[in-house]
Amino acid sequence: MDVLLARILKYLNGALFYDDYYKFCTYLVDHYLEMETMTKERILSETGICEENMDDFVSRLGCSFKWEDFHTTFMQHHYTRLDQIRGRMLGLKSSDLVKNMEKDVSDEEMLEELSILCQQIEKHKRIILIGALYPMSIAVEFQTDLITFGKNVIQFHNYDPTLKFTEDDMLIFISATGRAMQGFLNFRGDLNPERADSLLITQNPVYTRQEHKISDYVLRLPGRYDGVNFNYQLMQVFDLLRIQYYQQYYLGNS
Repeated sequence: MDVLLARILKYLNGALFYDDYYKFCTYLVDHYLEMETMTKERILSETGICEENMDDFVSRLGCSFKWEDFHTTFMQHHYTRLDQIRGRMLGLKSSDLVKNMEKDVSDEEMLEELSILCQQIEKHKRIILIGALYPMSIAVEFQTDLITFGKNVIQFHNYDPTLKFTEDDMLIFISATGRAMQGFLNFRGDLNPERADSLLITQNPVYTRQEHKISDYVLRLPGRYDGVNFNYQLMQVFDLLRIQYYQQYYLGNS
């Protein structure tokens, strides 16, 4: 089932303009767990978007122009997605997946790293993914699940004039060589990336050394900057993070 959240993220992740549609989607993601009691009037008031544009976008998602239809469908799809996640997570253990993944640390060390990263994800209000197009696509299932759990997870868009990083943000950089993160820090200082905590997922061992440290956390994967291999590794990493987060935080909170 193609739930509404998936359609919203398909648009939001590929958006090219800062317009009413973009504002509407980012608001829905940011207030996802508040949707049960959300009103159309509140959205219009807090976003400043045009009601006609909101109605038009809702209709493009497959709902009627009526807010009640969209709201009912949104909540139905939310509970459907939760049921899907519960079914997929049944019997899954992070330890089993870690045992079979490519890594240059012990199973126990990798599980500890994942646990620490999930602690940081839980601690921060917003998670921002930064990387090339294909790695961002690989992260969509992770993004969708965490939004369903109530975490605001977005992909970075450089045209958003309101975007400034704060202490409430966690930046996840995905770069096999690490150069993409270094370049971002050099040229996007106007966004205050130093205020946010950061994670670099890379194959480059250089950034694990204290003298070359550019991020608060580094998840170093084995390999020699092989894009194909790195992409397969990313699938495992994002699966492990969403499974670990679900078991470590969502199950207990729910």
